[in-house]
Amino acid sequence: MHWNPLDGTQSPKSIAMNLRNPIALVPHGAPNGIQISTLTVGHDILVAGGFNGEYALLNLRAHRSTKHTEGIITTHDNSITNHLEVQLSRTSYSPQVAMASNDNGFRILDVATNKLVANHTFEYAINCSAISSDSRLRVMVGDRKEVLICRTDTGEVLQSLEGHTDYGFACDWADDGWTVATGNQDQQILIWDARQWTTASGRANPIAVVATEQAGIRKLKFSPLGSGKKVLVAAEPADIVNIIDAGTFDQKQKLHFFGEIGGFDFADGGRDLIVANCDSMRGGLMEFERCGLAQRSFHDLQAEKGRYDVDIDATRYDWCMDEQALDSDKEGWGTIVSRRGKTTFLGSDMGHF
Repeated sequence: MHWNPLDGTQSPKSIAMNLRNPIALVPHGAPNGIQISTLTVGHDILVAGGFNGEYALLNLRAHRSTKHTEGIITTHDNSITNHLEVQLSRTSYSPQVAMASNDNGFRILDVATNKLVANHTFEYAINCSAISSDSRLRVMVGDRKEVLICRTDTGEVLQSLEGHTDYGFACDWADDGWTVATGNQDQQILIWDARQWTTASGRANPIAVVATEQAGIRKLKFSPLGSGKKVLVAAEPADIVNIIDAGTFDQKQKLHFFGEIGGFDFADGGRDLIVANCDSMRGGLMEFERCGLAQRSFHDLQAEKGRYDVDIDATRYDWCMDEQALDSDKEGWGTIVSRRGKTTFLGSDMGHF
C-alpha cells in the first residue's frame, strides 16, 4: 500500500503493488500470492521480499499504471527473505538490491536488468546488512554473535568482531562514513568506529554500548546528514522506539506505544519519523516531527507570498513576525498547534529530538 502523509487523511491510501497473483511461482509458494516477509524503499525503488524466495520491485517515480517487476531469489526449502537493502552500484551508479535469505545466501540484484549480479554464501543466515557511504564495505549481523565487515564487491570477510552475546537482527552505517551500530538479541546496541575496529592487540573495540529497555533490537537507523541533531533510532519488537543521541550515545528519548513495532523510517529528509504500530485497535502509521528543528524547513519557502524571513529562535512562529500576522494567514496555525501537541507527548531525558 502507498499513503502520502503530506495529504493526511484527505488522500486515501492506494495500492503500490498487488502481489495476490504473482507471475513468478515457486513450488512451495503461498496459495494467495506472495506473503511479504520484508519491505524497503531506497533511491525511489520499492522492494518486497517473500517467505518463499519471491521478490517484487517498483520504481516509485514511474507512471501509476506501471506494472511492478517480479522474480525469485532462491528455490531453497528455507528461502525466507530476511533483509533487503537498496544501494547504488559503485561503477554505474544504477540501483541494486542486496538480498539476504535464510538459506545462508546473500545476493545482489541489478534493478535495470532484473538479474542477479553477485551471489555470496556464508556459514549462517544473514539477518541485516548496511553499506558504507562510499559503497566499499558492508556490515552484517545474523545467526551468530559476531559482527561481520565485508567487501561489497566480493563478499570477503575483512573483520569478524566479537562483543555481542546473542544473534543479531539490526545494523546501520551512518552517513559520516565511520559510525556503525549493531543490535542483537542480547539487548545491547554496540557502536563501532570504522577507523579502528580493533585495539592494537586485535580485540574488538566498540566505542559505546547502549542498553535497550526490555527486548532485543529489530531495526536501527541513523538520521541522515543535514536533518539536525544526529540521532540513532532503535526499535524494539514491541511498545518502545528509542531515539538515541548519536553524538554522545549517553542520552535517549523513549517513544512508548501499545503494540508490536512493524518498522520505521525517516521521511522529509530526516525531519520526520514514521513508525508502524501493528496493534489492531491502537496502531497505525504514526508520524513524529523534530520539535524545534522541523520548522527550519519552512523558512523562506513562501517568500514570494510576502511572508517574513525571521530568526526562528526569536519567535514561536515559522514565518510570521507576530500573532496579528499569523492570524491573517490561517495556514500557520496548523504548524504551531501540531508541534505544541506533539511536544506534549514526547517527554524524555534527551529532550525533543
